[in-house]
Amino acid sequence: TVYLPCHLSERNLPMTTALPINDSDRLSLLRSAASSHNRDQAAGRPCLSPATVEALSPLTAEFEAAIAGIAQAQANHQQALAAGDSALTALQAQVRHTWNSVHWRVRWQGVAPAVLAYYHLRPRHTPTLQGRAAWLEMADRLLAGDAGAVVDGYASAVDAPALQSARTDLASALDAINAAAHSLHSARQNGRRLRSQVDRLARHLSGDLRHALRDASPTDQQQIMRTYGVRFRRASAEPALATPRALASAPVMGWQLQPEKIATEPLPVKQ
Repeated sequence: TVYLPCHLSERNLPMTTALPINDSDRLSLLRSAASSHNRDQAAGRPCLSPATVEALSPLTAEFEAAIAGIAQAQANHQQALAAGDSALTALQAQVRHTWNSVHWRVRWQGVAPAVLAYYHLRPRHTPTLQGRAAWLEMADRLLAGDAGAVVDGYASAVDAPALQSARTDLASALDAINAAAHSLHSARQNGRRLRSQVDRLARHLSGDLRHALRDASPTDQQQIMRTYGVRFRRASAEPALATPRALASAPVMGWQLQPEKIATEPLPVKQ
């Protein structure tokens, strides 16, 4: 439990601007900032710098498209995975049917146990496979092994058309999964790039508003900045060392938002 001095209750703790924490908040900030800028521009009291205004509309459109692109890529990936699971189930059924047929012939029809090797089997044992690629490879090995068994005088144990069809379907499904995964990765990379740009623009927007509203009352500052989508949080009561990154949202008392400090490093001293 943190106990605050009587003059520093939670209610009158200093406030600090907060960056958006998710894509919905980022998009809401961009839209609110554009709407409020248009309103204030029409009223002859613009608050944002030309550079911020110039970046606002294109970034909003690009970020909206990126969010939609991520959602679509995720949906495509899920659909590809579902199709892959279905194709895998069909192939597994064909492979297991082949194995069961061979075991049944050896046990009940007197076929020589040597035939098991063509199908990668051992008496009372079937391979344990993990992953779609392993089952796909086993299908290829069974088709090749069955052809070899036929050449050596054994009856075919494979429904070749059905196994080949299932094998082709799974191979196509794996290609679709890989393509969907690549698209999803690219969409997420683009999203991360744009999130960084939106957060940077949010800091510039906050700085523009602090400068434009520096003579306004604390209450007016808060109310106007909120219309631009800026959000606030109460600062911690515990003292902390300021860092260059923290200065971007340094807390101030009584809503009086002052221009940001500039973090500098000491110059090198000549020896």
